[in-house]
Amino acid sequence: MMKQKAFEQDSGLPLYGGYRIAVVRSLEDVGPWLADWEALARSSGEPNVFYSPWALLPALEHLAGDKRFALLFVIRPGGPDTADRPVLDGFFPLLEPVGCALLPLKVARMFRHRYCFSVAPLVREGREPAVMRAFLRWLQAHRRQYPLLLLRDAPADGPLAAALRSTLANEGRHFHEGARRSRALIEPGDDAEDYLERALSGKRRKEYRRLGRRLAELGELRLRVLQSRGEDLGAWLSAFVALEAKGWKGQSRSALGCRAACRRYFEEVATAAHARGQLRMLELSLDGRPLAMLCDFLAPPGAFAFKVAFDEDYARYSPGALLELECIRLLHEQKAQGIRWMDSCAAPEHGLSNSLWLERKPLCTFLLSSGSLLADCWVELYPYGKRLKGCWRRYQARLPDWLPSWSRTAGG
Repeated sequence: MMKQKAFEQDSGLPLYGGYRIAVVRSLEDVGPWLADWEALARSSGEPNVFYSPWALLPALEHLAGDKRFALLFVIRPGGPDTADRPVLDGFFPLLEPVGCALLPLKVARMFRHRYCFSVAPLVREGREPAVMRAFLRWLQAHRRQYPLLLLRDAPADGPLAAALRSTLANEGRHFHEGARRSRALIEPGDDAEDYLERALSGKRRKEYRRLGRRLAELGELRLRVLQSRGEDLGAWLSAFVALEAKGWKGQSRSALGCRAACRRYFEEVATAAHARGQLRMLELSLDGRPLAMLCDFLAPPGAFAFKVAFDEDYARYSPGALLELECIRLLHEQKAQGIRWMDSCAAPEHGLSNSLWLERKPLCTFLLSSGSLLADCWVELYPYGKRLKGCWRRYQARLPDWLPSWSRTAGG
């Protein structure tokens, strides 16, 4: 990845309630923050495993390419309750501003990559309003460099969203909220079978039982769960990469094993998660040969479904769905261990997740102005630009095929 120089280690200006924001723009300068950053990830009111240091740093190293980033550490001044030691209360990883369709101003974003499924910043539980206010005032102080901020598919409810909306209103900021959608989420109940009875019809449950019996007739059908000790983690990871590459993702070159950087990222993140007790892997095998595998990351009280793969030669037996059913049962067992919900991290239209998981996680997109007059104007005009673009696309779709190609692409 491209080397960056950290030119702004500390803004030096108190922003709100004595808060300061330190900005790190180079991986070489992250070291002093690691311990506090990891502690913050465990204390966040809204967990986001993808912004934990052990998950984000490998992404910046292997997947960021030439994108420039800024890691914002929101620091509360020390007091009697902290022995006068400053406390890290917030963490916002930003991608430096770039051009955006429909907007003449450059737009900053929360850092995201192909394997990052949440853009929720890390904020200490109970400190959300103060941290959000300090962050927005930092944006205002740097409005020439960060005129607009786009939060795509951000959580639409919960403490962070509530703090963001209230702070925007209290500060009189211009913003646009739209693109609402939701994806599958599971909140385990008291009994897994009761949950599955509510999620699936009796006919579907009977069909899955039949498929499981048919698979068992072909050989020794076994469910394995990666243990915290005494296991060859490398063998598990290699088996997962090979299984995923065998299917359509391998053919489309989107599997982890198709890009060296993606595989290194996966191996580093999974190894770090396993060392912290935050990795869960399941395998459904037939005569020792993997039929389906899944990989999840744990961040109590939540968990995040990261990847699933299955052998398409056995697709008629639905091994992936059978493994997901076992995952639901395991989640109910782990409820006593502090896992109260799990984010599917799946596309909103994902059929299997939507059929098996009853709850939904609402998402939305925020476009924020940092306070300049031009940025305020464009935030107000943005929804109208979106509508015009939609009208133009519908118009293009009605054009006859014999028209020249330029008439279809103009303005698109």
